[in-house]
Amino acid sequence: MMRVFIPTKGRAKVISTHQAFAGTDYNIVVHDEAERETYCQNPTVDLDRVVVSGVPGDTFGLTRQREWVCQNLVEPNEWFVFADDNIKSLMAVAESHYDKPEMPVQDDKSLKAVYDNCCSPERFMELAAEMCIVADKVGLHLCGFATTSNFFFRGRKYRYAGYVIGKLMLWHNRVDFEFDHTISMEDFCNTAEHLYRYGAVLINNYVFPVAGHYETGGMGTYQERIPVRKRDVQLLLEKYPGLFRIKDRSGFEPGTDLALRIHHPKQIQAWRKALPRLRLEVKGINLRGGV
Repeated sequence: MMRVFIPTKGRAKVISTHQAFAGTDYNIVVHDEAERETYCQNPTVDLDRVVVSGVPGDTFGLTRQREWVCQNLVEPNEWFVFADDNIKSLMAVAESHYDKPEMPVQDDKSLKAVYDNCCSPERFMELAAEMCIVADKVGLHLCGFATTSNFFFRGRKYRYAGYVIGKLMLWHNRVDFEFDHTISMEDFCNTAEHLYRYGAVLINNYVFPVAGHYETGGMGTYQERIPVRKRDVQLLLEKYPGLFRIKDRSGFEPGTDLALRIHHPKQIQAWRKALPRLRLEVKGINLRGGV
């Protein structure tokens, strides 16, 4: 069975992912011994499954946790699960429809019931193992899941160009991958880096983790993260020019979120070839060496 690692911070009383993955081989990863003690006071937490990383729990603590897991708990080339600490449950398309590569969600509203289907941890592990086989065949190292519960936007089972949200993902432990500890919007950074290095990611639209966002603890509430996110957005636009656009969302501060500008594998291939030139242009350098 694939192993599950749950980085966490400041959510000792409300952590839920370990229960959503009950029966699997999981570890809760905290920053220090003092924090470990608080988590162990939660009666639902198994003391033997709480691991101390010892890395700083600063603004970039999540990327440090991920890196530490890869370097200390996981074998090279091992596939495993990274899960945020506030997943409540898992949903997956019913088995009767799961093998269909595509479904007419825009024409058949009855399919909503097919998508709104609870997924046991055991079944999730089976689906995850299948995804790893698909990813291995085409040389991919990052797999993600649907970012919305709305079935209307999830008609195609697999996509190879898109945003892999860090809420839940399958990670292939490549020793040559370097984590960026300067950007807190690490799932955007990891998505971009995998698209650039390997040309694609694998996203399974038939699976959705039910979870909260911007809750107290962890990386902070949305209001707490506004200044850092604004800075991160600009850093990501500069580091991966041409890949992202600023996404304005109702009720959110402008300039704090991103979306991919391109969504087709051929567009990704063209962007990969153009990225060195685009980076020079961001710095104000043209191809003739001028400024």
